[in-house]
Amino acid sequence: MQYFLRHYCVARFLLGCVLVISPIFAVHAATSVDAASDSPIDAGIIAVENEDYAGAFTIFLRLAEAGNAEAQHNLAMLYRTGKGVEKDMSASFKWFQQAAEQGIPDAQYYLGHMYDSGESVEKDLSKAFEWYKKAAEQGQGLAQINLGVMYADGIGIPQNIEQAYLWFHVATAQGYRAAFENRLVIETALKEQGEEGAAMLEALKKQARGYFLQYVRPFAPKPSPSGAQRVPPPGH
Repeated sequence: MQYFLRHYCVARFLLGCVLVISPIFAVHAATSVDAASDSPIDAGIIAVENEDYAGAFTIFLRLAEAGNAEAQHNLAMLYRTGKGVEKDMSASFKWFQQAAEQGIPDAQYYLGHMYDSGESVEKDLSKAFEWYKKAAEQGQGLAQINLGVMYADGIGIPQNIEQAYLWFHVATAQGYRAAFENRLVIETALKEQGEEGAAMLEALKKQARGYFLQYVRPFAPKPSPSGAQRVPPPGH
């Protein structure tokens, strides 16, 4: 079976994936941002929105060094993209790791990708799988796709088509065409297996509902108190 590469959309996701447009640096604001906000992390996000990347870097660095996980993720993005600071993939990895260890799903996704591709770190598929899974379980759509591909092709783990289908399903529910196409590959293959395959597919569809309730619905964006709604990052 042929699946979309697990590095799907990585390059475009740096500043927002074209399939799900989002301001990546504004990812972790807990509420809508306005000019009167007193939150330091919001001040950094406003700086990014105003393209004051140097100012954002100063804010995020101070907060990141104090242990703020959201700032650590956003600082890693600045280092990764070379916005407001010289591009430094090693520094980006360092801050993604710290944010990932504090539970930021997008940082976990990027850490998984860096281990997956050997980007600024020794390639380690076991660690890639570990971080993709942590992010996927928090609703991160790109991680769900990549986790599905690893299960589907048996990359770094034993092949498990059932798990692949379920992770492709939850990413599909979030609007990812690659996940839809990958799920369709599995559905087609199962249908070609006759009654046994059809029965397995029916069982997977029932199980998929539970995955949706666990790994998609709790992470759906909620309107802010003001009524404005910040667009979340893919999968958050």
